[in-house]
Amino acid sequence: MDFIKSSKIYLLAALVSCILLFAQKTDVQDKKISELINETENLYLAGNTEKFLASSHKLISLSEKAKNQMGLSCGYYYLAACLYNVGKYRESINYIKKAQHYKDYLKHDIMHHSRTYGLLADNYLSLELYSLSAENYHQSLKILQTVAKKNTLYYLSESTSYSYLAILYNNMSLNDSMYYYLKKEKSSLSKINNGKQYAENGCASNDFGHYYLKTNQLDSAKIYLNQSVAFFQNEDNECKFDAISGLADLEIKNKNYKKAYQLYNEALNGFKKNNYPQLVNDLYKKISEAYIQEGNTVKGKYYQDLYQKANVEMEEDRRKERDFVINEVMKEEARKNEFEKDKNKKYTALIISLLLIITAIVIFFLRKNKKKNVQSNEITDQLKVENAVQEKEKDVLKSQINESFDEVMSLAKENSPEFFIRFQEIYPQFTPKMLKINPNFKVTELTFASYIYLGFTTKEIADYTFKAVKTIENNRYNFRKKLDLSPDQDLQFWIKNYIDGE
Repeated sequence: MDFIKSSKIYLLAALVSCILLFAQKTDVQDKKISELINETENLYLAGNTEKFLASSHKLISLSEKAKNQMGLSCGYYYLAACLYNVGKYRESINYIKKAQHYKDYLKHDIMHHSRTYGLLADNYLSLELYSLSAENYHQSLKILQTVAKKNTLYYLSESTSYSYLAILYNNMSLNDSMYYYLKKEKSSLSKINNGKQYAENGCASNDFGHYYLKTNQLDSAKIYLNQSVAFFQNEDNECKFDAISGLADLEIKNKNYKKAYQLYNEALNGFKKNNYPQLVNDLYKKISEAYIQEGNTVKGKYYQDLYQKANVEMEEDRRKERDFVINEVMKEEARKNEFEKDKNKKYTALIISLLLIITAIVIFFLRKNKKKNVQSNEITDQLKVENAVQEKEKDVLKSQINESFDEVMSLAKENSPEFFIRFQEIYPQFTPKMLKINPNFKVTELTFASYIYLGFTTKEIADYTFKAVKTIENNRYNFRKKLDLSPDQDLQFWIKNYIDGE
């Protein structure tokens, strides 16, 4: 069960922070930019996506002409927030990086700086890159803690980061860690003493309700979920509809199917109205499972078809975005490593000097021995021919690898008994390296690890192997324990680095 939290607190906090910081400016162009920031805020809160995007682009254009870092950083942040809300994670991450480029401005606007990392972490969380997500949530909190005066906006921002960390550990089935951050979220909200109630309070009740539902503390779950629904009353808030979905889950546990379907439909309509396609699809799967459990296979099949139709496209898009992001992160790490190498100028200079000396010695002996020089040229020509042959062989090998990869992915999706045999043929280093860690790994565990290595998500593995999502979550948890991985380490990332490393 995925927890849901509106990202509007990130945007609202950033907007207010941006405006207050530069309120003293008297320049006409800066005033226009501040007014446009306020206008963009109102469009976002009103849910007018089309006009919001147009206003964001206008803000960036005006800020570029004025070289206004506030407008540029906030403008790119707005675009990133909008793209995140519609599931365009790769593009959202790119715009966040642009928003983070204006370091001089970010030094003075701590709240906005913190939220850029928070939104970056949200994107990684949605892509199930848990290690990267946790790293950026903690960075967001670290920056936030440098705020001198802690006000309402500070505690709302802090509570939101804790809430998302709870979601992260929920997705990893680490209930103790999840509960730890839920308590910190509640503690942050309790420090707001202005007598007002914020959406975060209602969402926190929903979070606790789902935690108690997951840990089978049903009485507590019902109390908190009803609190969340009552908090929002007639408002259209995603936390409210998620709480309604949780109440439906409770009715299923009590075998009160009629009431459960009424609640599921209410939540479904809310998610559709507010454009949450992933949540709609998750609910299709829940409703399908409920009908099948009740014995109504016709309706169960109907909702199952709705789920599978949408899930194929969404999961494929998610995998592409996740692979792209992982590659970009690895490239960034490579650039950092190169930068660190370049810092050691003395060492580099020494190496260059030695190379020059060696080259001079080689040239001296080559000139002294013309015959050897001719022979060397012949050897060089021969090496060129051999290199050309090797390059052709590499091209053929790459083509074979691509064909083999498509084949093994197809076998995995079909849950074919030939899958793991073919997988080992394509990746012969996989099994020996895994058995070095633990020679007692079973074939089923190695097969499960191969699915993770290929980049399949928990939902995909459950779908392709015809197992419950909960079963796959337990398998991931047990396998992590055998690998002795910390909660912040991403399982797929770790396996790929280990298997593909030298």
